[in-house]
Amino acid sequence: MIAENIADYISEKGIKQSAIANHLGIKQQTMSDIINGNRNLKADEYIDICDFLEVPYDKFVTRQQSPN
Repeated sequence: MIAENIADYISEKGIKQSAIANHLGIKQQTMSDIINGNRNLKADEYIDICDFLEVPYDKFVTRQQSPN
């Protein structure tokens, strides 16, 4: 869910995955795998992505409500 939220955000803002991958020091394919849910996003990568995008760390975290 977090990766999907990041994907939506960067798409809205016109930010290329390759720019984020370069910032993180990972391959573009690895970034694509993260965004597409084929690879888990590590906590330090998440922090670096938020820093790169200049958004608060809770920006992409979805809080699930418990059913009543």
